[in-house]
Amino acid sequence: MTPETELRADSPPRRTTALRGRHLQRWLHVSLPLLIAFSVAQLSKSSIGVIVTDHAFSHQFGLDKHPGSVGWLTSLFLYAYGIALFGWGFVLKRLGPRKSMLIGTAIWVLALALPPFVNTLGELYGTRILLAIGEACFYPVAHTLTARWFPMQERARANASWLSGIFVGSAIGSSLTTVMISGTGWRFTFLTQAVVAAVFAFLIVLVLLQDRPEDAESVSAEEVEHIEADRFENTTSVPKLGPESPFRNYRYWLTMLMYVGTNAPFYGLVTWVPLYLQQARHVTLGNIGIVLTVANVLSIVVMVLVGRASDRKVKRAGWAAWGFAVEGIGIAGTALFSNAGLDSFFIFLGLAGNAWCVVTNWTLLHSLMPTQQTEYSSSLFSSLTNLVGAVLPALMGTLLAATGSYTAGFGVLFLSVLISFGCCMVLRPQGY
Repeated sequence: MTPETELRADSPPRRTTALRGRHLQRWLHVSLPLLIAFSVAQLSKSSIGVIVTDHAFSHQFGLDKHPGSVGWLTSLFLYAYGIALFGWGFVLKRLGPRKSMLIGTAIWVLALALPPFVNTLGELYGTRILLAIGEACFYPVAHTLTARWFPMQERARANASWLSGIFVGSAIGSSLTTVMISGTGWRFTFLTQAVVAAVFAFLIVLVLLQDRPEDAESVSAEEVEHIEADRFENTTSVPKLGPESPFRNYRYWLTMLMYVGTNAPFYGLVTWVPLYLQQARHVTLGNIGIVLTVANVLSIVVMVLVGRASDRKVKRAGWAAWGFAVEGIGIAGTALFSNAGLDSFFIFLGLAGNAWCVVTNWTLLHSLMPTQQTEYSSSLFSSLTNLVGAVLPALMGTLLAATGSYTAGFGVLFLSVLISFGCCMVLRPQGY
């Protein structure tokens, strides 16, 4: 019998109310600040795909003459992001999640304030690298906090609560960036993002985020016991096959390979879809913003629903396989059909499938990751997958320059999804 069921047996009306209060505190001190921080981070990260469509910005940095450089704006960010992720694991182990998050967010605010004052493409690349270093703290911080604060049977919902910030930020970024560029120009757009990051990320983290449940006075001892009873070390919800250390367990590395089919298509799509719709399908900038906003809102809904469903039986690999199937159909359809309306539909499918895969893939990682090893194992996981994913935007730009078509680039994205689907088929029969 779990502490939760014991509480309900003692006094249902009073204890149920108290338990809800303790659940609320968990979401307040972890999920809410992470959701806000991820939303603002993704707004600044993904908005570059819309900003590059601005003629003044492209002319300022020579992107109109060298379109392949657009891909490098994302790829250089991801290379720096991947390397910094590995380093943040050590910082996190030493300083803890809260201090690490505050330092990272401060670096990120500075990086957003600099682009209006640079003049060359190399300097612009430098601001993207600095932004990457600041934002790289987020994933290891979020996974460490999720492992400390949430039972295994709530991990998908917990992950969905902050991972949905990826699509909240993308949805807001697509529409807000489009409006701001049209009305005030790209320089003011970057400065506004810096202010938003300072107010809605740094200050929220400062006020709300706590390192551990026992650090928050509003979380009771009973609730702490409830969390600990279903942590990795004590849970019976997931199979524990192979070595306990994730680094010696091939399933950890297989899950990492699986995530490449999530990470690479996401960055490939958010980098190139705006230009693809504008150049190949002649969609106006305003309509591009609408398409991306609707796609991201749909992705949020999918992520939340899949998170809830996945937690019922704690079988992540099977759910991930369905997500990769949807994502693959969306990418293939975008490449094969030449109608703007159909392309919009398949972009919806591609991003919704990607959201499906993100929440199941990350939660599957928690089935292989002991609580005390979360800092290092999540940072290495994020580091290597981002370094591999960084290749895709630049590779798509190279293929575009070589072939004059987006088809080859979308084909590479589809191949990565196919590989990830195969990884799911290996882990699913094992009970993951």
